[in-house]
Amino acid sequence: MRNYVKNKLQMYQAVRRVIQSNNASWNGLAAFENAVTRFSQKVTELENLAYQKSKALLGMKSTRDQKREAIAEQALYVSNALYAYASTIKDEKLKAEVHYSPSELSYSPLSVFMRLVNGLINTANDNVNELADYGVDQSRIDDLTLAHMEFIEISNLPRQAIVSRKVITQQITKAVHEIDDVLKSQLDKLIVLLTNEDPTFVMTYEGARTIIDRPATRRAKDDDVEDESDDSIFPDGQGNNSP
Repeated sequence: MRNYVKNKLQMYQAVRRVIQSNNASWNGLAAFENAVTRFSQKVTELENLAYQKSKALLGMKSTRDQKREAIAEQALYVSNALYAYASTIKDEKLKAEVHYSPSELSYSPLSVFMRLVNGLINTANDNVNELADYGVDQSRIDDLTLAHMEFIEISNLPRQAIVSRKVITQQITKAVHEIDDVLKSQLDKLIVLLTNEDPTFVMTYEGARTIIDRPATRRAKDDDVEDESDDSIFPDGQGNNSP
């Protein structure tokens, strides 16, 4: 989520708090009430979209990482059995093919990891009869094969999540435009009607209608590349440029 949108949301949240805490000042002014309802609904919608976007990849990555850890453990067991068998028959070529360290299986790039596991499965199937004495039978190989296939399927999910995030980004942009329209065409105009009745409320509202220009805001506003590492739900806070 770009800082520009984060700062906008913080401003919206600040305006909402000011309006809610001064209900007595505008209660009974139907046009203001309608605008407040519309504004509050759209801000809640934006908050929900931001949350959805922040979670679109995190849950899948966690599932994939847990699955990889389990497969790496299974693959290491098969690798050690194959290596021991190759050592017994003095097959140096086979030893080299199946010798993998725990770090290789746990931390190698995803494509490399899947290739290594697939190679171990094929080699184990080729030597399944001989591996029985080393604690590896067809059932264990089948378990690793199934886990590997499930992992491949899980690994494709983030691509779907990226597509989902793009859709959510479009919805966020639309929500921001709609909120700004309610503010500029309704609330900013109607608040003036309350100047004589509650000047403090009007002044506080106008103060909330500013955005704190945080570092990188301007750069992020002009840059379509999003920061995937900072997609947490925005904190409530008062967001100095007029929007």
